[in-house]
Amino acid sequence: MPARKRQALPRDNDGDEGGDDWLMTYGDLMTQLVCFFVLLMSFSVISSMKFREVIVSLQDALNGNGVLNSWKSVADEIPRNMNIDAGAMMELKAQVEQRIKSLDMSEHVETEIGKAGLIITLTQRQGYVFFDTAEAVIKEAAFPILEQIALIIRKLPNDVRIEGHTDIRPISTPQFPSNWELSTMRASNVLRFLQGKSGVNPNRFSCVGYGPYRPIASNDTEENMARNRRVEIVILYAVNSDVGDEGFISNNQVDLEDEELTQ
Repeated sequence: MPARKRQALPRDNDGDEGGDDWLMTYGDLMTQLVCFFVLLMSFSVISSMKFREVIVSLQDALNGNGVLNSWKSVADEIPRNMNIDAGAMMELKAQVEQRIKSLDMSEHVETEIGKAGLIITLTQRQGYVFFDTAEAVIKEAAFPILEQIALIIRKLPNDVRIEGHTDIRPISTPQFPSNWELSTMRASNVLRFLQGKSGVNPNRFSCVGYGPYRPIASNDTEENMARNRRVEIVILYAVNSDVGDEGFISNNQVDLEDEELTQ
């Protein structure tokens, strides 16, 4: 009797057709993400606005195939003042401190890196170097260090914010009805000095007076109140979009060579 041939069972193809199509979508997504991060690493300094444009363009491209339609906008999560080049800001801080030390002003000027940028604090702890009591006129003894700061600002594209602060002791004079006016006028006078000496575009500057309402120490002792009497010059990470395309300080912008200031 001839051997009976085995009959092959038909395969169940349900769900097999197109089952690997997701790999193509996944591969495209991974390729675009790799290109995106390669693009980020290819620049040492990148403009905040341009970075947002790249994110939006990438998201639009990905949304075209429906992969990210349910995702929240990535661009909305990107802060406008991104700390892209913190290393350059640290280098700038070191150079500012060198100039402070060369003028023997270390007891009167302090520096630190904050969330907004480099903070240069003009203190009133060791005598009244910058302002007399209840006055907003800058003293001549403060001119050399302010001129050096003006030179630094000239070399950089970054915006600058001047912040005035006082202690809690009240003031009430025809010129300064309260500490609001005193702190604001001190900040404004420092702003005018720096802008006049540096000669840079005025729209890079802003000032604000906080009065006694943003202390850095309790006002329970004379020493602590002296710490709170201060003017802070903040060199911001961000650049005014109307000024230029450089988003932030870069390493080649912190080489501060001596030059003459505007008279």
